[in-house]
Amino acid sequence: MIASTPPRVSVVLAAFRSHKTVAATLTALQAQTYRDAEVIVVDSSPDSRTADLVRRFPDVVLVRSSERMTPHEARNLGVRHARGSLLVFSDADIIPAAAWLERLVGAHGRSRGIVVGSFRCHGRRWLDNGVHICKFSRFLPAGAPRPIDVGPTGNLLVPREIFDALGAFPRGWLADVSFSRAARAQGFPLRFQPDADVAHWHEHSLLSFLKERFSRGVIFGEMRYDWMRRRRGRTLGFLLASILPVRLARILILTAGQCRRAGAGGWLLAALPVVVLGHQAALLGESLAYARGVMHFSPNPHETIKTATR
Repeated sequence: MIASTPPRVSVVLAAFRSHKTVAATLTALQAQTYRDAEVIVVDSSPDSRTADLVRRFPDVVLVRSSERMTPHEARNLGVRHARGSLLVFSDADIIPAAAWLERLVGAHGRSRGIVVGSFRCHGRRWLDNGVHICKFSRFLPAGAPRPIDVGPTGNLLVPREIFDALGAFPRGWLADVSFSRAARAQGFPLRFQPDADVAHWHEHSLLSFLKERFSRGVIFGEMRYDWMRRRRGRTLGFLLASILPVRLARILILTAGQCRRAGAGGWLLAALPVVVLGHQAALLGESLAYARGVMHFSPNPHETIKTATR
């Protein structure tokens, strides 16, 4: 039964074939120390296994889509069902710490803006740690609260008025990158709160991880090409820096510093081959996008690059 008084917080979870993890996620949400919240799961799985598990949690609002949705399309749909003034985004393969919501909301009370939480690794396999460090080294739970330029939607609080002002998440993958960039451009800074932590559940094989990193690299390269206003010289510069070990070396140095701050230097050393391969795959994807931009250069900013990932 839906309470007559709207909650302050709406937690929106995107789910797709999440039957292995969603029960653990919802159980952790039930144990939150912050109670003035509702939970909305948007499930676009092709079968009912995820939805059947969600229905075991009667206080959770289940929204079903008969068509496959990207995570950000699912989040936008979830917001339309949300009643809270603070929107918190996560996924059905993420397990929050008990004080997660309390710390996110407290950080918002101090900054009044967008809050980005931190990510721990749920698994302890060599591959799990390598995948996690490659994807989330910037967001490990360490250091003081600080400004940050991007907020992954696995752990993100956005006041509803800011969400509405930005016009929701863009379509497609990496929409959280575009959303964060638009927020900063419109004067809405993001602040990282390291103690508002969640554990990310990774289910990758090495091959699936590298394929994902490559495809995300292509998409990010296309985005950056547009951000650079399709200038051929700058695109060529990024292409060369991505092909040569210049950017890879810089990324690995930054990653090492981030892991050292989080006390995860040993994890990085143990999983270094996975981390290097993941970043190389992403840079290869970017390089492909930049090469297409250089070869098919057009001054028309509305002409898009066609990629094999679309």
